[in-house]
Amino acid sequence: MLEKADRPENGVREAALPDIPQGRYTFSATGLDGRLRIAVNAEITVPETTAMPIVRVKRGGFPQELVTKLFNHFYAGETAYDASSEHVETKAEIEPLIIDAKRRLADGSYAEYGYTEEEYTARLKRIEERYSAAPETAPALPISNGTMHIQELENIGDYLLLNVDNDTVSDTARTMNVLTPNSRYSANSGFGTHLYYRVHSRTKKTVEYNSQGILRTDGKNLPEAARKKLTISFNEAKALCDDMFAAAELSDDYKLGHAFLVGDTGTGVYSGDGKELGTPAENYAYRLYYTRMINGIPCFVNTDIGLDDSNNGTTSLPWYYEYISFTVDNSGLTYLSWHNPIEIMDTVTENAALLPFNDIIDVFEAMIRIEYEAFLNKWTDGSGEMDINIDTVELCLVRVRERDSEATGLLVPAWVFYGNNTVVSNDGSTLYDFAHGNASSWNKEPFPILIINAVDGSTIDLGRGY
Repeated sequence: MLEKADRPENGVREAALPDIPQGRYTFSATGLDGRLRIAVNAEITVPETTAMPIVRVKRGGFPQELVTKLFNHFYAGETAYDASSEHVETKAEIEPLIIDAKRRLADGSYAEYGYTEEEYTARLKRIEERYSAAPETAPALPISNGTMHIQELENIGDYLLLNVDNDTVSDTARTMNVLTPNSRYSANSGFGTHLYYRVHSRTKKTVEYNSQGILRTDGKNLPEAARKKLTISFNEAKALCDDMFAAAELSDDYKLGHAFLVGDTGTGVYSGDGKELGTPAENYAYRLYYTRMINGIPCFVNTDIGLDDSNNGTTSLPWYYEYISFTVDNSGLTYLSWHNPIEIMDTVTENAALLPFNDIIDVFEAMIRIEYEAFLNKWTDGSGEMDINIDTVELCLVRVRERDSEATGLLVPAWVFYGNNTVVSNDGSTLYDFAHGNASSWNKEPFPILIINAVDGSTIDLGRGY
């Protein structure tokens, strides 16, 4: 691939990707005697650049300087505490739980969570026992200035750890948690690196947003139910996310990738949130996914927190793809989940020679059938049906493993076809967004259905890393 990237005859290198059409790409096809149905009506998205590079990267982390900036942003003007030690419940914290449990026993609402009266009475007794044993006040937590401390994780190596809380008195908890490698050994352990920021009530049930009925949005297409509920605009929600990167002095390195409207639609009486599956949402939020930028060029937008390249058929340790997700509702930023950043090493090629767009489309229209006919037959024993819908085609950078290296990868130019799929088995059961051996009980964010290397026309399997 690198040899092809340097050959001018493989693409036009002096102009700004001149052969790429404006507008939308449409395509439809069927396979397996109609059991596979493919529909593409996709916006073509291209970065504003005259050159697509290839960049060498390695597993990164969250350095102390960055963590300090984020800490100062989230806890500006107030005291924050080191919450690394085990939390000690006080009587004041447990008392609301007793009141709520007694209310549920009185009105019968405990049944919504799958309890019998006898079981919930026993639960109340256990809470009352916790109350009796709890102190009036908890031991004072040490004040934190955002400095991480070393913790050795068994069979993984040394990590730097930060667990911070605003206090234990107010009902609203604002916690920040960081776990980042402190050595080359731990960086390459496959455990990953993680940063969370969460705002929630200590005593009340937290609203849990999910992707049922998820809607891609820029704030202009909100349904009536969401418009009535949301008091924060899309632009205000985005500004909260942008402000965090500005505080970290990373505004040029991270930009919004995809944004969605989500709600607290019911996820199940017994195994979910206590509401019937599909019960209409009562609350709404924006979910915004950000992505790394390299010289103004975006990396692919990852909406799967657990996506790694562990299916590569070798003994190499998994390398997770960077994931950045914000959830913003009427109360403001309620959740940040940032994992596995990359670290830039060097630029292999500043201006890779790309295949013409028509060549990419020829590959797509052939491979989408080949790959998903095999996929559908494998996972449904040759009898299921699949619908694939693709709504976005983007030229961006995608990480692949560097040959003969455990520790490095390459960001290569690639065309990513984002969409969703639905699989119906012969027993009538339906699964959504089947990929890498996993599926969902409901629709999710659009994800890479197919990725084509823009340099050599090969398909890239994120689960394999190449």
